Amino acid sequence: MKHFKGKILILIAIICVIVGTVYFFDNNLQISYRYFNPFITDEEVSFEKRYVIPGGQTIGVELKTKGILVVGLADVVNNNKISISPAKDAGMHIGDKIISVDNNPVSKTTDFISYVKSKGIKEYNIEVERNGDRIQLLMTPVKRYEANDIIFGFWARDNIAGIGTITYIDPETRAYSAVAHGITDSDTKKLIDIDYGLISKANITNIKSGKRGEPGEIVGYILKDENRLGTVRKNTPFGVVGEIDEKSMAYFSTSLIEIGNKDEVQIGPAKILACLDHEIKEYDIEIIKTYYQSKATDKSFIIRIVDKELLTLTNGIIQGMSGCPIIQNGKLIGAVTHVFMNDPSKGYGIYAQWLFDENARKKSDL
Repeated sequence: MKHFKGKILILIAIICVIVGTVYFFDNNLQISYRYFNPFITDEEVSFEKRYVIPGGQTIGVELKTKGILVVGLADVVNNNKISISPAKDAGMHIGDKIISVDNNPVSKTTDFISYVKSKGIKEYNIEVERNGDRIQLLMTPVKRYEANDIIFGFWARDNIAGIGTITYIDPETRAYSAVAHGITDSDTKKLIDIDYGLISKANITNIKSGKRGEPGEIVGYILKDENRLGTVRKNTPFGVVGEIDEKSMAYFSTSLIEIGNKDEVQIGPAKILACLDHEIKEYDIEIIKTYYQSKATDKSFIIRIVDKELLTLTNGIIQGMSGCPIIQNGKLIGAVTHVFMNDPSKGYGIYAQWLFDENARKKSDL
């Protein structure tokens, strides 16, 4: 029995030496921390420093949808003065993506219109994608009363464009994150599934201040051709991600900032970077509430604008500021996502850690 106890004591001593050695030599404390909490994942204990180029530039975002997106259904009065909707009768839904017509692939509304004009009134086999499933719909259009228009009874679009803000650029891969929340269709309210997209410089022409119940916005237009900055690879629930063109990297700062861990975000003063007057400026804000999150969402903490210059200019957070970097204690800790409809001086931010991890994960999926 004494020998058994002695062996146990020796084993315990060896384990203590090993743990102590690991603790001493592991600068990141990853392995030693996991010894005491085996339920923590590698991602949660990683303290590796990550540096990016801070954004703040106002950009134009252009997205091409996968297929033709159905955004509305309507009745039409036919030549017999009967109100009818072939699309609704065939079972078409708002949010359907038209993939092909009579087995002919279509990616633009002009493709669809040209084909129908060439074939006239007949039964069409329209393939749509709905919630990941492919569905065949048979429908025959009608002619509008006292007109020659061939009508199916649905509205559709194949692209969307808007104004947003760059959050950061990875200097090594040129990967960027912008807007900080998913881009949804204004009619369907669903995340837009894109085929490809572009980001470009934008020219700001006016600032519409926000007020209770009515969000303000950055008014401007997207510059084309030589003002292109990069491509959009994916529209995610946490913004658009893609790559900056190599020749466009000179447009951005060369300074680097460390990405802060979500656990470092504190209630108190912080700053946002925004370009509202043709140059990027720092504006004072306060973080007034944080949320513990084990999964990513685009509402990680609440901010309040306190900068007098920004409040005079915008009255708070306005459309187009989504993606503005949030900096606290010298680190990029998040980005602006949403405004409070009842108080434009307040809004939500997302942890920068979620943005960086999402960008890296989406890239590795390809």
